[in-house]
Amino acid sequence: MIRFLFWILIAAISVTVGCKSESDDVRQATVGATDMVHQQLNWRERYLELGRETYESACAECHDEGKDGSPTMGDRDSWANRSPLWSAVLIEHAKSGYLGMPAKGGQPELSDNAVQAAGEYMLSVTFPELPFD
Repeated sequence: MIRFLFWILIAAISVTVGCKSESDDVRQATVGATDMVHQQLNWRERYLELGRETYESACAECHDEGKDGSPTMGDRDSWANRSPLWSAVLIEHAKSGYLGMPAKGGQPELSDNAVQAAGEYMLSVTFPELPFD
């Protein structure tokens, strides 16, 4: 009988330890997922900061005032009647140039990533309700 109770006690301890491990695993997974979300937000913030800096150095001269008919950042109406693929087209035009807009805002040393970040920054300011990919 004592042997039987001993084995019951061992089984109960094993189950308790197993539950604690699962609980710890779930807790660690939750912390890991939260860290990943924070890293993603921090990445987005850094990316948009790069975009803001690039915008100010290469794009603002024309896009703050709508020079030569360029769409003005923050003015939704100035973006009307653009391509239905406007975000992809915008980025490609910013990188390669389009009509009177020079490639990379006239700063060929800018990386494609910095130019793309500037485009995403402009879109995030002008259309803040749109999802960011």
